Amino acid sequence: MSGDQPYPVFPEGVQPLENQVAGHTFEQGTDILGLLKNLDDGSILKPAGKVLCGVREIKFYETIQAATTEKDLVPLKEFIPGYKGHLKLPIDGKPVEFIKLADLTHGMLEPCIMDVKIGCRTWDPLATPEKRKAEESKYQACKRNLGMCIPGFQVYSIVNGRRMRYGKEYGKKLTEVTVKDAFRKFLNADSGLCRQLLMQFLSDLWNIQKWARTQTTYRLYSSSVLLVYDARRLKPVLQYQTKSLNSSSAKLNNSSGNLSGTSPAHSSGSSSRPSSPTQVVPVGTDSGVEPLQHYYKIQRSHSTMNNYEEDMKAMRENYVFMRDNLVGSYESKVWASARMIDFAHAFPAEEPGTIDTNYLQGIESLVRIFEEFLKECEAQNAPKQGVA
Repeated sequence: MSGDQPYPVFPEGVQPLENQVAGHTFEQGTDILGLLKNLDDGSILKPAGKVLCGVREIKFYETIQAATTEKDLVPLKEFIPGYKGHLKLPIDGKPVEFIKLADLTHGMLEPCIMDVKIGCRTWDPLATPEKRKAEESKYQACKRNLGMCIPGFQVYSIVNGRRMRYGKEYGKKLTEVTVKDAFRKFLNADSGLCRQLLMQFLSDLWNIQKWARTQTTYRLYSSSVLLVYDARRLKPVLQYQTKSLNSSSAKLNNSSGNLSGTSPAHSSGSSSRPSSPTQVVPVGTDSGVEPLQHYYKIQRSHSTMNNYEEDMKAMRENYVFMRDNLVGSYESKVWASARMIDFAHAFPAEEPGTIDTNYLQGIESLVRIFEEFLKECEAQNAPKQGVA
């Protein structure tokens, strides 16, 4: 790519991925190429990069795809993006190898995306001394204390709908304390922590954590967990759960001392927030999830009798949201997920039978932060007697 040519020449039906938040991105006047989007099938095309790294990552995906009984490999099928093979495409007339992956944000109207790099050590066994030194100088505070860091994220504000992007320079300044502020920005926590959002993330993170605590096959260096959710889905859930909290509090205050029928499990998933246009949670979304219970309870649909009249009334009052509901593929009850990505530096375990403590430290820290948010959410949103 020459300096006077702003973009490389892509094949028809392929364009740069607008939502890339971390990793190598296109830079004018260089041969650096970022993630691409295949417009034909919506898949993500990841450049294989350096030859050895590309071969290693392709082998990782194909090994996981072919696994049938291996206890360390089969679970990973649920923790990584769908692998759709690899292919070569002409970029500026030169063949470039790409890994084809499912788009984790497919169907999202306002995709919020965060890349969390896992591990204090991000250089692999083949790294040169220069590479090791460069890696050790990055994100020092977070990596040293938490075994993880945040190279970048984007979030749509549910207050004004604007997209905000935070890159590596922001991430490098984060510390063990301020990293929680970054997660709060990402979660739109100024409008209240949402139990349903936290539970959807935690259900995936707990599974990854469980795998990392026992797997002895791989050492993952410079690998990430990608957190994604749809801010358009968060807005109505927050408002609906705020209404549920107010309703639960009112019932508690109006009761004659018999509180057996009132439980924090049926309270809101967020604290109160400034008023916004009326929205309605899609029918089938479960707003009453007991903390730390199995994830399937989030996915329960309302029975035909449960909240039927209230849901119908709200939908009649807001036909605009009904339209967005149809356009945005809202039939899925899961609108947030965490997936393991980036395996260019996945190596066999040096010492058979030992766990990857480097990766485990990072995922334990990530889980702990989200569990703390969940506890905070529960404490803030339990119905309180004497508060109307």
